[in-house]
Amino acid sequence: MMLNEVGVITNEFWLDRWKTGRIGFHKEGVNTRLIDYWPTLPKGNRVLVPLCGKSNDMIWLAEQGYKVTGVELSSLAVVQFLGDNDLVYTTHEEGALKIHTVEGLPLRIIEGDFFAFSETDFDACYDRAAMVAMPSDIRERYVSHTLSLLTPAAFVLLISLHYEGDKQGPPFSVTHDEVNTMWGHRIQKIASEDLVQTNGQYKNIGYEFFEESVWHIASA
Repeated sequence: MMLNEVGVITNEFWLDRWKTGRIGFHKEGVNTRLIDYWPTLPKGNRVLVPLCGKSNDMIWLAEQGYKVTGVELSSLAVVQFLGDNDLVYTTHEEGALKIHTVEGLPLRIIEGDFFAFSETDFDACYDRAAMVAMPSDIRERYVSHTLSLLTPAAFVLLISLHYEGDKQGPPFSVTHDEVNTMWGHRIQKIASEDLVQTNGQYKNIGYEFFEESVWHIASA
């Protein structure tokens, strides 16, 4: 169970968001931050995408030649991703998890609770909306679990949000100090943008500022 200032967030909370179509966190197309800031890694590198939803970012990564593994709680999100992209796949179960392996692309979707996923030795990780989906009391556990699945020299592309205004999340606001503390000394902020200044809808909602930041953890 996950708690925040405005109530209780459980797995059922996210399942209901998908069921009722309240998925404003989902973005169509490929995220420009991914295209702009993903480095050239060796082909065949294993890339982890936590809380992947039905993001087409996974298709883009697989098309670059990486072995992509997305992990997603919602079976509806998984079905929509596979169906929307006309993907042929096979499915088998491993404990509480369902493994959907796509044919013709180096891509798997693991259906189930991210904290129940324990496969290790991933060479890279892409987190666009996973950490900011975690309320403060479980955020550090999420980062620690994610790091435990990666090799010591793994590359991470992280997108975080920090805002002031009337919204309590999710997505949650995470300070730069929190990012540095949780992810470790190798993390570097490489870009940031105040969306209040560039997108009027954020100001209209009531935000004073809404900063989106891009971070790298590169090899030691």
